[in-house]
Amino acid sequence: MLDAATASSLDDVVFAVVLKGRARASQHGREEIIEQDHAVLMTTRDAGWHTSSCETQHLIVQIDRAALSIKVPNLGAWLMRPVLLEAQTLRLLMAHCQEAIDLDGSAPTHLQHHVVADLCSLIALLTIGCENRSETSPPSSTRMLRLHAIKAAIEASLGNHDLSAETLAATQKISPDYVRKLFREHGLSLSEYLLERRLALAHALLLDPLRADELIGKIADEAGFNDLSYFNRTFRRRYATSPSDLRRSAT
Repeated sequence: MLDAATASSLDDVVFAVVLKGRARASQHGREEIIEQDHAVLMTTRDAGWHTSSCETQHLIVQIDRAALSIKVPNLGAWLMRPVLLEAQTLRLLMAHCQEAIDLDGSAPTHLQHHVVADLCSLIALLTIGCENRSETSPPSSTRMLRLHAIKAAIEASLGNHDLSAETLAATQKISPDYVRKLFREHGLSLSEYLLERRLALAHALLLDPLRADELIGKIADEAGFNDLSYFNRTFRRRYATSPSDLRRSAT
């Protein structure tokens, strides 16, 4: 049982998914029965309850309200509105949550922020996307969720020099061609996206005062570049400055 009146003093939002059985939830003057494969958004700040039998299985995602509000500006309108989750999108959400759980507390701050933002995007898509989703056209939302999952996998593995459509496809249990297609549908090739994210990681590492004494080659390698000359050329083209000049400007 989740008692939003006493469980937390934080202003968070709970995305409660019923994986098996059913649950009852009440908040903001509404009481709903949440069936299996359905979810509901609730807050921890406002009085309410979410209860079920011991046989019921849940997936509970608690996330900062301010962070989710960036993706769902009219968040209050979506509270206590049960939404149906398709089996494939539910599996993607569970996989993404597991990646967030597995993220070590020592992970770089930018990576933690990215994981939170991506999880917010998934919840927003599942919630708002249901408004205009018809039974005959679910694939677009499924593709978007799949793309989010692939991007999360990329962010966690940028330093892997072997990162490719093939390795990403293996983790998502889809074909490499499908991975490439998902990126092309959004106007960017996989290779372009990988380069952009690796350059952004290197940029952040070069500005980190705790890494000021590390060799630029080591930072390039950590960001997934195995050719220092290529790294320097693409970095200068992207940021109009060299890695060494960027570091000097930060001191």
